[in-house]
Amino acid sequence: MDDSVNREERRTARSYIAGHDVGVAQEPVLSARLSLDDPATCERLSGTTAPGDHPAILGYCAIASPDDVSAATAAAHAAARRWADTPTTTRFALGGRFCRLLERLRGELVSLMTAEGCPARIADWQLDSLLGLFGDEACRWYRGLVDRQWRQGDRRLVLRYKPDGVLAVHPPSNAPVFSATTGALHGLLAGNAVVVRIPRKFALSTAFLLRDVLVPAMEQVGAPPGALNFFGAEAGPVLQAWLADPRVDDILYYGSSERGLRFQQACLRHGKKAVLELSGNDTVVVWHDAPVAPAADALAEAFHASGQLCIAPNRALVHPRVADEIVEAVRQRASALRPGYSDDGVTVLTPVPAERHLAEVRAAVAGGASLVCGGRRSTVSGEPHRDGAFLEPTVLRVDGLDAAASLPITREETFCPVLSVVVPGRRDDDALLSDMIAFLNANPYGLRNSLWTADPAIAERFLATVHNGAMLKVNQPHLDFVPPLPSHGGTGVSGGVYGEASYLFLKTAHLQAAVVAGFPT
Repeated sequence: MDDSVNREERRTARSYIAGHDVGVAQEPVLSARLSLDDPATCERLSGTTAPGDHPAILGYCAIASPDDVSAATAAAHAAARRWADTPTTTRFALGGRFCRLLERLRGELVSLMTAEGCPARIADWQLDSLLGLFGDEACRWYRGLVDRQWRQGDRRLVLRYKPDGVLAVHPPSNAPVFSATTGALHGLLAGNAVVVRIPRKFALSTAFLLRDVLVPAMEQVGAPPGALNFFGAEAGPVLQAWLADPRVDDILYYGSSERGLRFQQACLRHGKKAVLELSGNDTVVVWHDAPVAPAADALAEAFHASGQLCIAPNRALVHPRVADEIVEAVRQRASALRPGYSDDGVTVLTPVPAERHLAEVRAAVAGGASLVCGGRRSTVSGEPHRDGAFLEPTVLRVDGLDAAASLPITREETFCPVLSVVVPGRRDDDALLSDMIAFLNANPYGLRNSLWTADPAIAERFLATVHNGAMLKVNQPHLDFVPPLPSHGGTGVSGGVYGEASYLFLKTAHLQAAVVAGFPT
């Protein structure tokens, strides 16, 4: 498929500040195909402001100046009180309005996301998730959480969440379309004014979703100019500017645990609330009575977006009685996955910086893990090649919980298409389950844990005694969101010292209590 774009069809992603499009869009955004077919030309064109009329240029984005960054914060600060005073019924109606506009423009957005390098299947999953998380039904549930009132004799008692003020959103470069939008929408539902930094990767599709979908939805509910502002810029200077600016109240930070925990300390020093969405090292437990096919399907989600999703499962913990069968089922699924161009409608794999991850795989094998399949670089056509942009979906088998605890590849987030299948030693089932749950609870990361079993007693014990993680799932796909349950948050190094399952519209607000008396009922 020809991925070239006519000049007149090229998009621009300008900054949006105080209700106006500002800045000159002059940095080129390149087709993802170019990086696979002609990486030398891609490198030559990247970062230039006068690239000529190359057919792989999808469009242009503006890069915000320090003055633009400050102006965006000023606009949010000016709009914050008016938007905070808007009735909650109006604010939470924003979700449904957004979803209806998204449905109308979905095809155009998916085309743009795939052109920028997001596999079509992953793009559809992200947009389906947005529609579920912010649909009318979910927003009715959310609204019930922010305002609760009841009578106590002749008094009225009130518990109400009030917005913190100005929320700054720092999305990740691997999934900014979804993360920037969820962060902005949650902040707006809470009553905050919002500033979003758009990463250079997926700049056009992220700006499109914010400017062409969210902004019109906000206009429909009467949001004031400045309630939402966004711009493209490098992360470091923007984060420092937000930390130093007294008009910024909260910063939603996506990134690695190592950097995020350091950033939390910086926020504390500057009097900011840090809302952290950090690394994960999720585990799927497969009990001996689990249905093999759906359990293996859930484990194969480890390879979606080449594992570059924080909620992708990194580890399987499999009952020894069914380990061989599960390993073979996962091997078949992994081996069937092929790289490809993001718009082919089939692939779920994306390019990864393979050499570092291959070194991790080699170290795991040297440390006692067995390589079941994968472990090589490949080209977009699926041919093994030492310089290939892709890493084959890789399955490792690790026998013994102690062995797994000693390997970095099972202890840490991998962020690549590698799944470690950990098989404990044989014991009676009661002791074995205790050991498996202890292994889960020892995980320093804590996004999600899943279980596959046909025994409700095993499921209840899992729910009662697994304390690690923001979400537990039983006999469910691992990656999917489940509205209206919380979509964000994590324990341990995944969420920082205040980590838990969280609704971001509550996390970026504060609880206020009130008592009212002296009026007739």
